[in-house]
Formats: sequence, structure tokens, C-alpha cells
Amino acid sequence: MSVRAATLGIIAATAVALPRPSTPTFTLQSTGAVTLSATGREARFGVVPKAVRGRGILVLSLGAAAAEGALQLTMVGDQPPAPGRYPVRSSWAELERDTISFHASFMPGTVERPLGWYHGETGWVTITEARADRMSGTFEVRARGFTAADPLDEEQWVTVRGGFDAEGDSTVTTIAAAR
Repeated sequence: MSVRAATLGIIAATAVALPRPSTPTFTLQSTGAVTLSATGREARFGVVPKAVRGRGILVLSLGAAAAEGALQLTMVGDQPPAPGRYPVRSSWAELERDTISFHASFMPGTVERPLGWYHGETGWVTITEARADRMSGTFEVRARGFTAADPLDEEQWVTVRGGFDAEGDSTVTTIAAAR
């Protein structure tokens, strides 16, 4: 009887110790023209094939549909970047030639009640983990744009900081598996 109890104890301890798949999450906070905090489980990334002069772009989307704010980070490439710190650039022309930087867009508010739109000018994205199915990291983006209350004044500034543990879509997984 004690052998059974010991075996069950070992099985239970092993089951508890096994790593469990984490759910995608993100947090972001903005200060400046719009102040808000958002958290959620909408943290995904994927590849849009042949989007920039025949090259793919990697798109990381945080809070796209249900959060109080959303951030999109875009990089030229067809796979997650290696762990490291990457700059945020303001121009798509730079992004086209530069495969080691991100382009950022910040949309505060909800889908039903947007509060404005901001284009990343400077900042950084730090990737701490990068696999075909998972990418984690932190970011700080200084962005310029407009509030919904005054869309003609495009000189409003926000700083957006946060972190993410994003899930890769099947496009990225397929690309990595084919190599």
C-alpha cells in the first residue's frame, strides 16, 4: 500500500512541476496627452508575407479588440527577432531598409470609443524570449499624434510603456517549421 501511495505522490509532484503553457498577456500605460492603463490577453504576433517590397513584416499586436488601448509594433522580417534591444523608428522608409528596428502605432481608447492615434517617433523594444510560437518583452515608445477631441492638432505627445508575452500565429509557426 505504501508503494502505491509513494507512486501516486511522485506522479502528483511531477504533474505540479511540469511547465504549463502560459496564456498571452500584455500591459501598457500611457502618459502625456492621453493617460491610461490597459491589460489583457490579446497579445499576438504574425507575419504578413511580401508586405514591403516583396519582404514580409512581423506584426506584434497588443490589445487590438477588447482593451482600453492598443499598440502595434511592426518589423521587417519573416520570423521573431532574436532576444535583444531594438530601436523604434518613425519612418516607414527607414523600416523598409532597416531590419533591426520597430515601427509603432498607439491607439488609446476602445474600438467603440477611440481617444486618438499616435505614431511612434522614438523608443525601444526589448525582446527577452523569441520562438515561433511565443515572444516576450518590454517596450517604451514616445509617440506623436492627435486626440479624438482635436484631430487637427497632430502635435500631441504620449509615452507608452509596458510588457508582453505574445502568442505566435500559425503563419510564423509554419515558416519556422519549414526551415
